Amino acid sequence: MKTLIVGMLVFSFFFSIGILLARHKPLWTDELHGQQVDIQRTSWPDIISGHTQDANKFPLHIMLQKAFLRLFNYKLAFVWDGSGLVVNSQAQLVLRILPDILMSVALTAIVLFFGYRSGFAGGAVAVLISLSMPMVWLFWAEARPYSLWFMLTVFQSLLFLDTVSKREINMPALPFAVVHWGLCLTAPLGLIQTIVCQGLLWCAQNKRIKFHLITGLVPLFLGTYYMIAQEKMSMCLFVSWQGIFLRNYPFEGLVFLGMYIILLFLSLHEKECRKYFLFGRIFLPFCLVFIAIALAGLFYTFWKAVPQSTPVAERHFIFLTPIAIIMTAAVFSDLWLACERLFWRRLGLIIIFAAGLLGQLLTTFVVAYHSPFYF
Repeated sequence: MKTLIVGMLVFSFFFSIGILLARHKPLWTDELHGQQVDIQRTSWPDIISGHTQDANKFPLHIMLQKAFLRLFNYKLAFVWDGSGLVVNSQAQLVLRILPDILMSVALTAIVLFFGYRSGFAGGAVAVLISLSMPMVWLFWAEARPYSLWFMLTVFQSLLFLDTVSKREINMPALPFAVVHWGLCLTAPLGLIQTIVCQGLLWCAQNKRIKFHLITGLVPLFLGTYYMIAQEKMSMCLFVSWQGIFLRNYPFEGLVFLGMYIILLFLSLHEKECRKYFLFGRIFLPFCLVFIAIALAGLFYTFWKAVPQSTPVAERHFIFLTPIAIIMTAAVFSDLWLACERLFWRRLGLIIIFAAGLLGQLLTTFVVAYHSPFYF
């Protein structure tokens, strides 16, 4: 009951922020096009078969948004004329309620997960880490698939952490199946995420063929259909590859990651430390693989860039942001527990993380301030 109450309070806090952002952020081209064309004018069979005008043919976001808006029988009260930014308070709020719910659920799950592991300090730091991420603020309240993709990545990561940390051989298939089906119906990179997670679970001694068939092979097979349906497009970088990467995995988070890797290496032969260095140690391969995937994607785009082609922006790598949040929270959680009954060490840890997160928060404020959406 206590966890439920805390969870409701945390969710309400995040949801209120999302509503505030939704009301102050004009609707932009992709949101309006998706609503007017793909949701209001496209039939269910066409959506399910991938016959939409959106470049992303994966249907889950459109299906959920269409079903949610059907509950209120809502349609745009105006005809969009193709203009870039549109201010309409009702549309801004209604179209973004579901994305706000999904993002708030994801952030609440992170806070409860680390709050349960390392108490109030772990939960509070998880809140600060989440709110210091530029991509969270930029794409929190937006009628696009980014909140859904963010939430599914969070659940995939936390499920991986929870099951591997408990050393469960007979891992429950249903939660992984739901998440992986969702990822494989949301974005092309969702297929890569599913393959990586299945491979790491296999390395964690889960070699049940039936488990991997249900949670991996079947959703991958379905997702491949939408991958084939994707339009073949030439790509170029909208901003520098460093800017794209650091928007999703900020420099301060990389510093904490490097610090943790050094401490982990120094404590290899100390069983007492290894007992506390648990979640970060388990999640480290997961994190490093996805960092490598993001960098490989950015370098490939840079190498194959075609001028005046479809731009690749930071939002296309938003899957890295929840991984950065969870990895940073895991680093704090492990170090916090390792410093148990050592007041001065815990105080020093709080000061180090507070300084790093303050710098990250200031960077995020600058990013949001220069965004054309909020100010």
